[in-house]
Amino acid sequence: MTVAQHDTASLSSKIDNSTSLNQSWLWQAVQISTAFLNKMWWHTHAYGTVFSIVLLALVSFIFLSLHWSLRKIAVLTKVDTVPENEITS
Repeated sequence: MTVAQHDTASLSSKIDNSTSLNQSWLWQAVQISTAFLNKMWWHTHAYGTVFSIVLLALVSFIFLSLHWSLRKIAVLTKVDTVPENEITS
């Protein structure tokens, strides 16, 4: 009889241990996924800031180069005229 009681007690402790191990494994998976999501969140914000600054600089450079080019073209196409003051004098 004592052997039978001993076997049942060990069986119940094994079941309890196995459920606690499964819960621990699930909790660890939740912690790892939460840490991964937090890491991705911060990396996204950091790279988003860098990307927006680079994009702003690129757009500014394109605008300035277009402005400079169009100004140079406007000077070349401008008709050289003599002012009326110089003609009469």
